[in-house]
Amino acid sequence: MKNDERIKQMNLLQIILYHLLPGVPILLLAILFANPNWGFGFPALLSVLLGAAFGLIPVQLLTITLTARRQGTKFKDAFPFTERTAIGKLLLWAVPCFLLGILAFGLFSGVEYLLWQDFTLMPDWLRLDKYTMDGLGVGLLRVTAVVNLAINGLLGSFTEEVYFRGFLLPRMNKLGKFAPLINAALFSVYHLFSPWEVITRILGCAPFAYAVWYKKDMRISMVVHCSMNLIGCIGMMIAVFQL
Repeated sequence: MKNDERIKQMNLLQIILYHLLPGVPILLLAILFANPNWGFGFPALLSVLLGAAFGLIPVQLLTITLTARRQGTKFKDAFPFTERTAIGKLLLWAVPCFLLGILAFGLFSGVEYLLWQDFTLMPDWLRLDKYTMDGLGVGLLRVTAVVNLAINGLLGSFTEEVYFRGFLLPRMNKLGKFAPLINAALFSVYHLFSPWEVITRILGCAPFAYAVWYKKDMRISMVVHCSMNLIGCIGMMIAVFQL
């Protein structure tokens, strides 16, 4: 793939920092919302979702805006991967990537969890792998389900794709055919609040990262990522609103 001359390429340090640093405010805000001693004491899932709402979305969009302004371009010009793949062909790419992602999480997440089950650096009140709805009021569960649908299912996953596949991936062309894999790996590590899914997330995200890189159409990953997340979100909505 040839470099797009309009887009300034990042060096290796910039690639790492631009991928990982946005995960820091999400984690810090999640800790603030979840900490039972000096924080708000919210459940882990709601805390992470609020961390994403106030840390993920504004930070990543602001990063794109400031970078574009510093380079003398507009926000909309920061995304070269905007080829308009026909809807039918887009789905031919998106559906297999979606199925591979579901397969990866279905087969490997449980196995990888066994490697992290004794992980003690993160307190239980922040661990999503130990999150349970037991003892939570119906009102709180329904609020969490709605926020989960809005942030995890739609706004958060859409913003992540704009940032990671739309903004960062085109600036990694010097890495050649390894760029999508490194992009998926760093994207996985950026989820500092769920380190027990690093390998699983790489396996689930690499296919659509390669699809975007090859077709230069970031809509592919938007469709796949949002669809994968929406499955769990809708399932939670159905469960809690039947209580």
